[in-house]
Amino acid sequence: MVRKTAVQAANNPRPNPSMRCGCPTCLKRYPGDRAPTDEHTGSWEARYTDPSGRDRSKTRPTYDDAVAFLEQTRTEMRQRTWIDPARGEITLTAWWTLWWPTQTKGTRPIEEWNQAQLRDEGMWRNHIAPTFGSYRLYELAWLEIQTWAQGLHDQNGGPLAASSVTKCFQVLDRMLEAARLDRRIPYNPAEGVKLPPIRKKHPEERRPPSYALLWLIRQKLPEYFHALLIVAQETGLRFQELAGLRWCNVDFEKRRIHVREVLVEPRGKIKRKAYPKSDAGLRTVPMTGLAHRVLRDLLAEEPDASWAVSEPTDGLCEDELVFHGRNKVRRGSRQNGTDGEPYRAPLRRSAFRRVWLKAIQDAGVARTVVRTVAVHKMDPETGRTRMATEERTDWWPVFSDTRDAFASRLHALGVPEVIAQEILGHERGGKVTWIYTHAAADYPGQVLAALEDGKPGAVKRAPGRRLRAVKAA
Repeated sequence: MVRKTAVQAANNPRPNPSMRCGCPTCLKRYPGDRAPTDEHTGSWEARYTDPSGRDRSKTRPTYDDAVAFLEQTRTEMRQRTWIDPARGEITLTAWWTLWWPTQTKGTRPIEEWNQAQLRDEGMWRNHIAPTFGSYRLYELAWLEIQTWAQGLHDQNGGPLAASSVTKCFQVLDRMLEAARLDRRIPYNPAEGVKLPPIRKKHPEERRPPSYALLWLIRQKLPEYFHALLIVAQETGLRFQELAGLRWCNVDFEKRRIHVREVLVEPRGKIKRKAYPKSDAGLRTVPMTGLAHRVLRDLLAEEPDASWAVSEPTDGLCEDELVFHGRNKVRRGSRQNGTDGEPYRAPLRRSAFRRVWLKAIQDAGVARTVVRTVAVHKMDPETGRTRMATEERTDWWPVFSDTRDAFASRLHALGVPEVIAQEILGHERGGKVTWIYTHAAADYPGQVLAALEDGKPGAVKRAPGRRLRAVKAA
């Protein structure tokens, strides 16, 4: 089969017959009492063949416009920059259904998504689709995207902090960049959008909690959560890794914990996930003597705990979990006025967060920042969604700060940063690098010691690290 080529016909562009024009062609097609003219006064049809061999045409108001269109189209085809306009006419929602499986490696079930994928899907569903979902790809404009990004920021009455605005925008930007690479739009309209700056925190606000502070919090937690907090601060495990820890992955003989799976809560439903947050999350962490003793005592209190090795497809298998909520009775299991058989309830992040916030308040160590954000609320009278504002509170410390406290402890003991990243399951340094750079550094104290030591009447300081002069080369 010989593919057609875009060649210029003798009658291209050609006039579109019109009942208003008085040229010989139009009068022959539509006779009437119009005054005859020598030249066609209606529109012109420019015909061309696309790279796939399909015949196309475009109507332009004048002959010169039609010729210019043909020249531009032929140039774009020769340079291989021509884009089929019809490919950009799908809506952003339709493009999401095509693009999203490329981010989740096909049609994998939601419980196999990692945290970044769950977050991105939530950003699309809650913030991008309501605004741009009905837009066609070619209709998206830079100014609208810029206005939308600024409106998401909580300082402008939006629902998201600056860091979350960046994550949300990145989802839209990746979608549009993929559409450009798929030759559906000629350029990415999100390119050059300025995002709200992330407020920098004072170094003192970024320091992790001390172990003494964690001890105060532990005294205010329910007793059955004491072991959870101790193991967290002694191993640096994430909450999801602790919630998904099973006895078969605890090696008491070698004092090791093998991180092999986690519990996730996609859209509020607890699922087992075979892989942690990233490839670096698949790791083995050591157990300190304290963590070893706590887990031994916890096992002794649960003689019916299972050491079986099950797969995520086998279900939650709650009897294998190391940490769980208090024994509960399943709904509808009461028989003859008495409670049914209790069961182990998997830990939920939302439920534990309520217990944690109460504990840090009772311990008198909580710090809060209250901010006003915009939210979508359902109007019960009309049944429609409307914008409203509500106050949200940011708390410190949160449970994940136990990982930072553990990293600070490793730094104080002289453990190299690269090993700390391996134990904590980080692919990149991030906060671990910051801790290793600043956590134990008391620069004002070192400078004060250097300035005052040796002066008459100066307070004698304990020997420690001193600033040293470095001779310039």
